Amino acid sequence: MKRDERGFVVAFVVFMLFVISMAAATGYALVASEFTLARYGGDGAEALTVARAGLERYVAEQLGTLTDTASYALGDGVAVVTARRLAKEDPVTALYYIRSEGTVHDVFSPNTSVRRVVGGYAVYRRRPLPRHAAVVIGAEAIHAESGGRIDGRDQSTLADCPGGAGSPIAGAIARLSVSEASDDDVRGDPESRIWPGGWAAIRDSIRIRWDVLSDPDFPLEFENRLPDFGSLPADSFPVVRYSGWVNASWSGRGVLIVDGVFDPTPSFSWDGIVLAGHADDHIQGHIDGMLIAGLDGPNMYSTVRVLTDVAYHSCAVDAANESLSYLELIPSSIHETN
Repeated sequence: MKRDERGFVVAFVVFMLFVISMAAATGYALVASEFTLARYGGDGAEALTVARAGLERYVAEQLGTLTDTASYALGDGVAVVTARRLAKEDPVTALYYIRSEGTVHDVFSPNTSVRRVVGGYAVYRRRPLPRHAAVVIGAEAIHAESGGRIDGRDQSTLADCPGGAGSPIAGAIARLSVSEASDDDVRGDPESRIWPGGWAAIRDSIRIRWDVLSDPDFPLEFENRLPDFGSLPADSFPVVRYSGWVNASWSGRGVLIVDGVFDPTPSFSWDGIVLAGHADDHIQGHIDGMLIAGLDGPNMYSTVRVLTDVAYHSCAVDAANESLSYLELIPSSIHETN
């Protein structure tokens, strides 16, 4: 082979090696780019999921006074949620904007993170329990026994709270009848009401999240135990939940949730609101506030006899009702903002 031909072959081989190396580099770059895009696309989708989950969890867990900011560790990311009031429709209803930022850190680049933000609107239900009557039970009949008293007249005064000495409410509401052993055992304006539509209509009119409040998976600070009321501020009306057949024999204040049967003893005393799945056929003790029972369906006893004093106290009811305040998400309003 001539020298010129050998030089051409060498040059050609070098050129081909260059072409091959460039092709390999280009292929590697393409694969690397696709991998990076896929990775960041996956991180972005995960960050969006974290943001949505954080928003929904924040709304679901709010009970009582709203927290302005909350942070949740979800999966491989963190959601930071903030709430901002936009408008106040009336003293007990307001519109809020909820913003949730989901962040997922890149495991390949610890200093790099992917963020997605979602927002949505929610209605804040402050003091959601309507004051229909001092006693509302999804039973066919309520009977005030001799010595018992159901009173829908406000027992509070202006000295107790700014809203004290309010207008009277009904004494008792049942599905079919309310009776009394003697005159003045049931008082109010009106003394009693019969609720058309049966127990479902009574339950729906209560407008609280009973399915959530009675769910053992919904976290409450006081579960099957009472707080140390002596260590709480005087204006603190906590939410307390008991399960099963509850022979309540204690004194306290706030919202008492009985996920089962409320069966108070003569020594029971409560300031605020009692909510129960069912009421025993004999109610004893003393309640300054409201008693609502039969929330799990038609009350297990068709007739409930009240041997106690259940007297409406607007200050205790309002303070306890404040602890039941919650957010109601407007599902169609959720949107991504970035």
